Amino acid sequence: METISASVESHDNKHFIVVRDGDMEIVIPMSENKPKKVKSAFNKVILRIKSGEFQIKLEEVGDDLLSQVANEYIKQVNREIREIHGQMKDYGLVLE
Repeated sequence: METISASVESHDNKHFIVVRDGDMEIVIPMSENKPKKVKSAFNKVILRIKSGEFQIKLEEVGDDLLSQVANEYIKQVNREIREIHGQMKDYGLVLE
C-alpha cells in the first residue's frame, strides 16, 4: 500500500489539509464550511483510489489543536479510503 504525505497549511487565517501526490493536489478546508470544496476533494480521492489503495500520512503532527484535529481527520479519511477501495474492488472498478 502506498503512503501519500499531507500537510496542514494556513493562508489568510484559513486552514487546510493539503495532500500532494505527483501532479495531483487535494485541498481539504478545515476552518471554513465549504461543502463543495470538500466534495471536490473527496472526488479526487475516489479518482485516486481507482489506481490502487493508499493511505495518507500527515508529515508533522504537533501538540497544537489544529495538528491534532488534522491528524484525526486524516485517520477518518484513511478508514473511508479502505472501505471505498474494498467496495470498488468488489465491483471490479479498481486496478490491482
